[in-house]
Amino acid sequence: MENVSNFPVRMKRKPDEVWYCREFWNGDSRDGQFLNGDGYHYFEMLGDGIVQKAYEYYESDEGEEKVTPTPELVGINWFEFFGFEDEELLEVVLEHEFAHIEQLVKKS
Repeated sequence: MENVSNFPVRMKRKPDEVWYCREFWNGDSRDGQFLNGDGYHYFEMLGDGIVQKAYEYYESDEGEEKVTPTPELVGINWFEFFGFEDEELLEVVLEHEFAHIEQLVKKS
């Protein structure tokens, strides 16, 4: 009988490799301006899950965008802090998308 594992496996990245991702969430924005909506947490991480930069992106039903830094997430290991073994909740994004989010912070 084969030993088959159906559990997702975390992608193996070099510890110093930089990658960009986001996680979807819903609820209120950090500043309380928007209620019961949808947003993303964007991360720049090292290969082992250490968060280097983190932002909350929120878009209202009217299309208004709000981005705020989330410095309390910087320096944590995303996998260990939130208790996940894999990247299932994270969507990999391209560097230019992450850069766009950073630019929105500078505009506000």
